[in-house]
Amino acid sequence: MTMRSLLSALLTSALVLTALNVLIGVWSHKLPYYQKLEFIRNSHEPDLLFLGNSLLDQHLDENAFVQAAQRARFRPINAALAATQSPEQQLLFEYAVRSHAGIRTLVVGILDSQLTGEDHSRVVDLIGNRMVGVDRRFPVSEVQGVYGFSTLDCAELEALRAFPVAANRANAWRQVELLRRSMESMGMPQTAANSMGRADDFAEAMEFGQIDTLDAQARSFLNHRDRFNASYESIFSQARRTEMKVVIVLMPISPAHRALFYDRPLWRQYFAALEDLAFRRGIQFIDASQWMLLQQDFSDHLHMTPLTAHNFSVRLGAELARAVNQ
Repeated sequence: MTMRSLLSALLTSALVLTALNVLIGVWSHKLPYYQKLEFIRNSHEPDLLFLGNSLLDQHLDENAFVQAAQRARFRPINAALAATQSPEQQLLFEYAVRSHAGIRTLVVGILDSQLTGEDHSRVVDLIGNRMVGVDRRFPVSEVQGVYGFSTLDCAELEALRAFPVAANRANAWRQVELLRRSMESMGMPQTAANSMGRADDFAEAMEFGQIDTLDAQARSFLNHRDRFNASYESIFSQARRTEMKVVIVLMPISPAHRALFYDRPLWRQYFAALEDLAFRRGIQFIDASQWMLLQQDFSDHLHMTPLTAHNFSVRLGAELARAVNQ
């Protein structure tokens, strides 16, 4: 290969890479994490902030909630985002309170050890909805503080921000996988699905594969019952400084998940200790885990059906209205 042809090939590759970066950068604006940030930014004067993961994201009927809590006149904003961990939830909280100074109530919907399990993510783990930390709306210094990143980690983060092709590698592969599954399922019976994908896949990935990890997190908290994890310590400290009322809601869960975790002695002790810590911090704790007792109330082991989500929202609205009027 001559020098001229080599330079031509390099130039062509650079142009193709640049075009891909631009196209994927634009395409990424349609992804759930980006849309959630836009939703937060464009919300009109909210005074109540919901925070959490997929159990609240797309599983809260805000109209039903507002009507049930009518006398409280809440203006809620749902900043919960599926498939996120506590650091992303901290970033979403900070973005919401920066964008809206009028937030006076924080409602955290929790699952398992969400409030106490420490996160040890690396930059490479920030994929899918966890890409909140890759978004340029957050200064690198803020992201570094939330995740405890090193200087080298921050350089890697800057590289991801500069190259959307790399940052969105998992999102692009997800679209390929969805297309593959769509083609694979042609002519086959329809399988149960929810907002996270195929219900059976999600239950297996999120439950059975994490029993040992979650049990270890529960035991760790029972040995040190005086603090939440780093992200939620920061969230609750900021809320306290601005005199927000904080409410923790142990979310409704299916009988299958309750049998796997919550009904065991370890987890009964864990939630009792968690509620005690909340009480000592002046945080209201609502145990809604048994509000919905039937398996048909859930589309899988974790997520409520639309009708169940509506009924949950009505009951939660009434509970919170009573709480703020006490």
